[in-house]
Amino acid sequence: MVLTSPVMAQSQTSEAVPPAEAVQQDPELVRAQRIADNARQEVERLRAELALKDELIALGIERNAELYAIALEVIDKGLNKRSIDPFLQTQRVRMENLTQDYVDRAHAARIYPGMPAPSEQQATDPASPQSN
Repeated sequence: MVLTSPVMAQSQTSEAVPPAEAVQQDPELVRAQRIADNARQEVERLRAELALKDELIALGIERNAELYAIALEVIDKGLNKRSIDPFLQTQRVRMENLTQDYVDRAHAARIYPGMPAPSEQQATDPASPQSN
C-alpha cells in the first residue's frame, strides 16, 4: 500500500472527475469545433468557386479573341470581294459555304450563360476533343 499526501490524493481525484465547468465547456468546445469545421468547408467551397470563375474568365478572354479574329477575317473577305462576282452569283455556293463556316466557328466560340467551366466539361465527357 502506497501512502500519499492529502494534496496529491485530492489532485488525483479532481483529475478523475471533471469539475462542473469542464462539463459545461465541453459542449461549447464541440460547438466551436463544429463552427471552425463549417468555416473551413465554406472557405474550400469558395476557393473552388473562385477557381471555376477564373477559368471561365480565361475562357471568355480566349473566345473573345477568337470571335474578334473571325470578325476581322469576315470584314477582310467582304472588302476584298467588292467585284462583280457577288452580283453575277458565279460563286454563290462557295459564298454560302463560307458563310456557314463563319457561323459555325462563331457559334463554337460563343460562351453561353450557365455554361460549365472547361474542367467540368472534361470531367463529364473526357473523350471529347478540345476545340481551339
